[in-house]
Amino acid sequence: MKHLWNFIKENVLLLTVTAVMLAIGGYYLWRHWQPFTQNAFVVANTWPVSVLVEGYITEVHVVNNQFVKKGAPLFTVFQPPYALKVETLQHKIDATKAKLASLEAKLKVINASIVAREAALANDRYLSEKADEMYRQEAISQAYAEERRRAMQGSEAELAAEKYQLDVTTQECEMTRAEISQLQSELALAQIYLEQTVVYALSDGYIVNMFVTPGGYFHPGEPLCAFVDTESWWVQANFEETDLSRIQPGQTAKIWLWQYPGKTFHGVVDNINWAAERRRSADTGVAIVEKENQWFLLPQRFPVQIRITDPDPEFPLHPAGSAYVEIDTDAQLIKQIFWRIFQW
Repeated sequence: MKHLWNFIKENVLLLTVTAVMLAIGGYYLWRHWQPFTQNAFVVANTWPVSVLVEGYITEVHVVNNQFVKKGAPLFTVFQPPYALKVETLQHKIDATKAKLASLEAKLKVINASIVAREAALANDRYLSEKADEMYRQEAISQAYAEERRRAMQGSEAELAAEKYQLDVTTQECEMTRAEISQLQSELALAQIYLEQTVVYALSDGYIVNMFVTPGGYFHPGEPLCAFVDTESWWVQANFEETDLSRIQPGQTAKIWLWQYPGKTFHGVVDNINWAAERRRSADTGVAIVEKENQWFLLPQRFPVQIRITDPDPEFPLHPAGSAYVEIDTDAQLIKQIFWRIFQW
């Protein structure tokens, strides 16, 4: 026992260093027994909020960094021009419908006139035929027979004119109906523009990077602020390629955020992006070959998207927040260590 104590006292530094190295090695083995990465950050669906219609902002209903519910109004664009457009188109539709009603009434008059013309023509034709027969029997004069024939021809011309007028009025009715359909489409579009003068939240989320006050003039598509959708959250974890063979969609994961020490979130692997850019080209178009470290060639990292399944309102998430991620699967650590050591 005395010899052991003397050995410890004489080699305290060596034993301390050995213990520290063993502790570090043990922690490394424990920490990396499953796929683990510190190269991760929080992501969420984000998009720029913009107006569909042109105009100046009359009302701002939110403030910067405010949480809003889906359907909440955010901004209002000056509405009177769009409301007047809707009203004008509605009046045009009413006037065109009145015109169509007048044309349809005219069609009825023409149809009634055609019936009368057809009856008159039938009578004139009968009288003309009888006059020709009586003229052949020398019962009437030639002038009277000719008069009846011309009366029949006049009735035929009047009937043809009425039929032409029927065709013209029918086409006018079709054109008017098409005009009404066009005006109704324009009215529907104008109503959409009027509705778009108020910008609403498309989901629950936060208003960020907003510096808008009433009076600012904006064109369609110009961003007013950014919107962070809080209905779904992910972590993008960039894992080394040596871990990817063990990671599959559907596997569970544990997530720790730098912002909340000691708090564990849980997630599920959604997808793995098997693509990363390593090629570069010079201005001449010739490929650039980077000089690699001769002693330590680091594995390529690929992004893995992990959906957070238990976001906690008491621990609000922030896009781009740093995270640690561990996937619940075997990392084959010993195999990977030997592979890296003896791969030459």
